[in-house]
Amino acid sequence: MNIILSIEDQGLELAPLIANRTHDALRQGCLVSINPIDGSDGRTVRVSVTDSENDPAKETAMLCTLLADIIVENLQIRHMVRLLRQKYCFLSEKEQCDILVRALKRLWYGKNGQKNEVMLCKMDVRQRLIETLKQNDADNVVLEGFMRFRMKDYLTAWENELNWCVQDHIRKKEYAEFVDILRLFVKIRIPRVKQVHICIDGEGEYVLLDERLCLLQNRFSGGRIDKDDALLSALVNIAPLSIVVHNRERFFDGRIIETIKDVFGARVEFSEDMI
Repeated sequence: MNIILSIEDQGLELAPLIANRTHDALRQGCLVSINPIDGSDGRTVRVSVTDSENDPAKETAMLCTLLADIIVENLQIRHMVRLLRQKYCFLSEKEQCDILVRALKRLWYGKNGQKNEVMLCKMDVRQRLIETLKQNDADNVVLEGFMRFRMKDYLTAWENELNWCVQDHIRKKEYAEFVDILRLFVKIRIPRVKQVHICIDGEGEYVLLDERLCLLQNRFSGGRIDKDDALLSALVNIAPLSIVVHNRERFFDGRIIETIKDVFGARVEFSEDMI
């Protein structure tokens, strides 16, 4: 099999990308020859795949295996880097790098890090390449062109994953800044009481008691989110030396407890005692 392959990315050379993967082909009885085209800056090459048994289908499959690896392991990363730089140039280089790594992990190994999605992706891309070469009887393929026309769903998924990771990064960054401000406020504020007990009454409402178990506050207006905000605001204003959270499993949303822990740190303890 003979074919001319090209990439548009001016930061890459195609010949080394293919050459680095030819040992697998050789083990399976296929010899891969690579000849760069003059004047292409290494981005266009003529590739010949020869099977020891002269099986054209095997030659096509082997070539597509090599190209699928390059698309997923190299061009996908380059594509996502370009998206980050174009859409999220306000992020630092380190932030962009961290987001890229996280997005790739989620794409390659699943959201829980326990799936081998990258292999499934390579197999699917390989099959699409085989079908493209068969249907078009192509002797010249531009890899990014193949991605644009035959991998639109992947390009969309990659961009969506990046967008989600960026937004999640921004949310976490804003949350960290918010917590830092509250920590500073608590640090400089004079405690109004030594200890505050946080309880949930029979109606699911927050109740605040002092160290003598005297009522500080038992009604927080608004919906659940508003009440969580009001609870946090009350604790920050009181700035107690210690906070005891009773029966944490009764809290509607555990995130408010995590926020209280983040703001007050070692001042927070938990108790299963009913009050």
